[in-house]
Amino acid sequence: MNIQDRQDVKKAQNILMVSNDNRFNYQFIKNQDHIDNFEKQPVIITMDRYDYSLKRDEGTDLLMPTLCPLSLATSKDNLDDMEAFYAAKFPRLPDEYYGILARYSSGNLITKKEIKNSLKKSKKKNTELPVGMKIARGPVEVSFD
Repeated sequence: MNIQDRQDVKKAQNILMVSNDNRFNYQFIKNQDHIDNFEKQPVIITMDRYDYSLKRDEGTDLLMPTLCPLSLATSKDNLDDMEAFYAAKFPRLPDEYYGILARYSSGNLITKKEIKNSLKKSKKKNTELPVGMKIARGPVEVSFD
């Protein structure tokens, strides 16, 4: 732990230790009143309690089996549902990334040939392509005001 984490732990009244295995979950409480009023405390429901996971593979001797959330597995064929799943899971990412994540996890990767063909079609029809990511090449100048 870094210094900031240690200071936060010192200030905390309740410390929850959450592990992958429920047997190793612990709660440390500094004040006896919190122990006496434990039944009145709000119940925290973690994501794994209402979004179950399915096994993707059996794993090996050194690695645990990889899991896939049920909400992602049910939307495997629909890219719009997968984009909505990633938007809910990672709300701070830019909107362009959700489509990329959905295509990558479904296995429908965009090939160079698809990009070239879509560029040719857009030039023939004189339509604008949707806004996407651009790669800056050459010298880039950053100014700090």
